[in-house]
Amino acid sequence: MAVRLWTALFFGGLSTLVVIPLFSGFLRPEWMIVPGLALLAAAYWFTGAAFAAMGRHRLDRLISEAAVWERAGMAREARQALDRAEATVDSFFFSPFSRRAPARRLLAQMARFRLAQNASESSSDPVIGAYLRHFPHDREAVVRWLDEVSAGKAVTRKTHDIAAGIGAAHSEDGLIQRMLARFYVAERRCDFAALQTYGRLMAADEPVADELLGGLTDLFLAQQRADSLALGVYLDARERGYRDERLLAGIAAGRGMIHPSPLTLPLLEKADAVLEEIPPAHRSEMASGFLPESAVARPEPPPARRWIGRAHIGPMIRTMGIGVVRWAGAGFAIAAGQLRNSRKVLASRQARSSLKWISMGLFVVAVGWLVISTAMHLAADFKTVEKAPTPVVVPVTDPFTLQVAAYLKETDARRVVDQLKKQGLDAYWTRATGANKTWYQVRVSHFATKAQARAAGDDLIKRQLIGDYYVANYKRPDVP
Repeated sequence: MAVRLWTALFFGGLSTLVVIPLFSGFLRPEWMIVPGLALLAAAYWFTGAAFAAMGRHRLDRLISEAAVWERAGMAREARQALDRAEATVDSFFFSPFSRRAPARRLLAQMARFRLAQNASESSSDPVIGAYLRHFPHDREAVVRWLDEVSAGKAVTRKTHDIAAGIGAAHSEDGLIQRMLARFYVAERRCDFAALQTYGRLMAADEPVADELLGGLTDLFLAQQRADSLALGVYLDARERGYRDERLLAGIAAGRGMIHPSPLTLPLLEKADAVLEEIPPAHRSEMASGFLPESAVARPEPPPARRWIGRAHIGPMIRTMGIGVVRWAGAGFAIAAGQLRNSRKVLASRQARSSLKWISMGLFVVAVGWLVISTAMHLAADFKTVEKAPTPVVVPVTDPFTLQVAAYLKETDARRVVDQLKKQGLDAYWTRATGANKTWYQVRVSHFATKAQARAAGDDLIKRQLIGDYYVANYKRPDVP
């Protein structure tokens, strides 16, 4: 926004210096601000259009480059090009309104790229989720995403929202409905979206797979469902040889709960054929034992208990309507009177002068805010980093120290010193040169007596910070 405003002010100011003198012949000086503001607004709009055109050109080039890298099998380079394209969409080239179309295009490209990779968590990728929420009709992406989800990938609340959108967008696609049904059964879902998918699956011409039908039957039996969909599932499962002691009870409950209609008569006839050998009393007992307590019908309160009778509703509505009309008429009359008064006030010369100065004041405040905010932004970015004061090393007179390790490589000694310093110890290393080798000794702290040094070494061993030690003479070397 700052880049666009400054650019618009620069070019708008130059064009104002050229164009405003042309209005001096027929426009009074106090109204010269009007064409100036119009020119600034036009410069602002043209600046945004120019930036958007440059951004679209750069975005097209980066997306084409990513496609070339992807076809060549170089996924890392393609990902880098897509990252630069994402940075372009988020940059000053696009305003919030002009960013929508290129963002959708980039989102589609990034989602297809990530679906083509062998990512272990692609089903929970936020890019793919956002793409499928906006473009649920992309069948190839949907099938790939459902395959990832069915493979046991991470499932979140957004995953269920995406699945619901996919089910509504592909209601006639048998493959997608079967994949959705497997996902819903695995998640033990019996909500509205899942039941819609189960219903489409059972109504399709292609028979349901035995494994999926068995899972659906177990789910409905566990949920104690006794509607027409559940009854159809129970009957199909029994025909395929599914044996469960709850299955007959579910069929009996469905037979007792479903009302006869042209759509349910075939199911009820099949249920009667299955329950033909079971006495009616035993059927009722099975149904009551299967149904949950919430399914038991409760009697409605008698109409006499309602405190508002039907005879009182009509007069009450008429009275309320008359009152609303009266209040609305009075409000319109007041508003019309205020509008007439405001027109008279605005027609005066004093009101026009006030309006002009108010407009100029707002413009000055806006420019001042822009200057101040830009200055604060630049000041925050270019703050001078004060140099840290050099620590003063106090000379140490204690004659003893603990040597805890010795190495032939300086890097090993430095690594151990850094580890000990992270534990809050005063660790350092020294260089000792022998006849044939140079040792880098790791030492800890300084002590006034050998007893103090041994006590400190034993404590470090108990804390498992060192493995062994011996007491040495202290002399801090001149090394970092």
